[in-house]
Amino acid sequence: MREYTADELLASREARVNRIKKLIEHYNTPLLVMRVNYPGLKKMNDLTLKIIQDMSALIYKIFGEKICFKSLQQGAEGPVFMAAVAEDVIALKRAAINLEEEHVLGRCLDVDVYDSLGKGISRLELGFFRRKCYLCEDYAQHCVRARRHSEREVIDYIESKFREYRNLGTLSEI
Repeated sequence: MREYTADELLASREARVNRIKKLIEHYNTPLLVMRVNYPGLKKMNDLTLKIIQDMSALIYKIFGEKICFKSLQQGAEGPVFMAAVAEDVIALKRAAINLEEEHVLGRCLDVDVYDSLGKGISRLELGFFRRKCYLCEDYAQHCVRARRHSEREVIDYIESKFREYRNLGTLSEI
């Protein structure tokens, strides 16, 4: 498990944004982007890779032939799954929200959906509330900005959810 630098993390985020733009331009479809909400600079590890591999397989199972392109990249942001999906963008975002809210690993994920013009579709636009923190009832964004919880607390949560998921069986449905 390699620890990346903050500069490498920022460069990786910038590269992801550019890749999203290029994929949307090329495929002219909505794009789903999935990452693990893993803290710190060691985002690329066996746990995050296994979570993304299993969850991307579930995405493929849900959307199947509607997926025009898929990729899994590894780097400073951890594993990042991208899929160009020939699906109505609102239906795709609703499926992403359902995954985040109903699947045992959903709270560990960040599943973004972009329309064919590159605009991110927010939960609020569809009448959903902002995401809550794993560990308390505040909004996740507030806890992240305030660094309210230690990296260890968040990692422990993700590890416990993965153990729970494993006990349910591979590719457990939503």
